[in-house]
Amino acid sequence: MARGFGLCLEEDYGDVLDLEDIEVDWFQKMTEVNFDLGDEAETDDGGSRSDDIAWAGAAKPNGSTSAKVDLQRMTWYLLGFLDQYVHTAGTGDLHIHEFWGGENHELTSFVGIAMYDALKIALYGLIEDGLKLEVSDSAMTVNADWLYATEQGEILDIGEDFVEPEELEDSRIPVRFFDVSVLLNGEKPGSVQTSFNMEGSNNHDQDGTIGLSSRFPQEKPQAAKRTIKLSLATTLNRRSYREILNARYGEVNAVRPHACKILKVPLELRIVQCENPNQKLIIQFPQCTLKAEFDLKGADRVEATLNLQTLGNNEVTLNDGTTKVNTDIYCKLINKVPELTLEETPAVGD
Repeated sequence: MARGFGLCLEEDYGDVLDLEDIEVDWFQKMTEVNFDLGDEAETDDGGSRSDDIAWAGAAKPNGSTSAKVDLQRMTWYLLGFLDQYVHTAGTGDLHIHEFWGGENHELTSFVGIAMYDALKIALYGLIEDGLKLEVSDSAMTVNADWLYATEQGEILDIGEDFVEPEELEDSRIPVRFFDVSVLLNGEKPGSVQTSFNMEGSNNHDQDGTIGLSSRFPQEKPQAAKRTIKLSLATTLNRRSYREILNARYGEVNAVRPHACKILKVPLELRIVQCENPNQKLIIQFPQCTLKAEFDLKGADRVEATLNLQTLGNNEVTLNDGTTKVNTDIYCKLINKVPELTLEETPAVGD
């Protein structure tokens, strides 16, 4: 029996492959795997107090997954969420993957396998609509929201097991809170950060993919405005007063709200795994608006939250040292995963 989820790149969007022909690149046991056809029936009452006819409505397949972060599988999550990708061979068996947010409206699509014990569901035309990273005092989690085109199911025979692909090297150790650090405005904050949260959405338009002749999506959904919200939790004390007031008043060293300014700073998330320090993930948000919130409840410590909203008007220099791109998010991932590519995959690195 298996419970979990796996992915591989898709050659043609929504192409329904035979189940035996699908070979996912990885499979992970997960705490949450939920996929639904989104096919609510439509009804009509004809003026009566009760419905008397019903028919199949438009299908809007969607789902979500939740798992612990490891630096190998994050390659696929970042490829799905962002529209620009460059691979560079590193030293030894290491690979450098760079991802950033651009202006392409069609993102990479995948084929997925979701296992619910002996029930195997193949998911075609998977598009990553949302990506959420969270970490506090345990392992970092990655939550993804998906849209897809259609699915196909199979019930395994009694005694038959789902054959998982070979485990990705160095993927069994998750990212823990002590592997994670943050730079705010180029510096390590003076106070302790007790949690980090990133929530991004591609805001795909699934409605525009369903039209005459089929109730299922007929083409790849278009990504709309990309939104990324960040938050850092800390404690209000002498080590954090100044940072909190800067964010609250809109200017460094301000003592009252500025007449017209808001504070805008870069934020950088660094993940360096303790056991494998040569493998790392650096996520840069070149410019973000910054706002502080805090409240007092009795004798408890006063928790403060720094909320950031990314902007896409600052430059980042790529790993080659010369190429500069304007973006709201840039990721540099160094791991042991080879280049992810398909000639048919659109809008990646264009």
